[in-house]
Amino acid sequence: MVSLTDSMWETAKPIYQRTIEHPFLKELADGSLSKDRFDRYLVEDIAYLRVYGEVLTALAAKAPKAEWKAFLLKGAAGCDTEVQHIHKTYLGGKAKEKTPSVANAAYLKFLRDHVSKGSFAEGLAAVLPCYWIYWEVGKTLKQRGSKDARYQRWIDYYSDPGYGSQVTQVLAMMNEAGRGVEGKKLVSIFAVGAEHEYQFWHSAYHLMR
Repeated sequence: MVSLTDSMWETAKPIYQRTIEHPFLKELADGSLSKDRFDRYLVEDIAYLRVYGEVLTALAAKAPKAEWKAFLLKGAAGCDTEVQHIHKTYLGGKAKEKTPSVANAAYLKFLRDHVSKGSFAEGLAAVLPCYWIYWEVGKTLKQRGSKDARYQRWIDYYSDPGYGSQVTQVLAMMNEAGRGVEGKKLVSIFAVGAEHEYQFWHSAYHLMR
């Protein structure tokens, strides 16, 4: 039997293929990605993580199970930790946080809208692409490696089995929460989120405002 998350990935697979072949990720792997592009991505990621943590906290309040609530709240706290990690590891604590780009702001609105207005399952489908696509990207780029030590650290972070374990838990949560819910709607939400992920990297690569 095909699971909900299997259907989600099958639908979003073309988007993922565009993502993994995007110049941002290809150049990150071969070490040729410019510092300006990577730094822009990091600054945008900080702005994203600030809101993503808030979104996970709001979603946790709707969780029908105590263990799901605890998991999401831990993820929200992890967003703050990740912001500090980015500042310290990559930006030397010197980067000024900026207003999100148009693409980033659109993604954040998508997350807020689905988590605040939708069911728990719909909100989870919206936040899932961030968890899952980064894991898939990390695993793929781990096979390629990077000549740039800074980019290799990024790859190692998202290909780490500990991160993969978190993704596995979210996928199990999604499959259970999605029972009895209109599957096509959840698949559609996930696919739109996957497109937002692609646009996030695309915007950073082209230094869009």
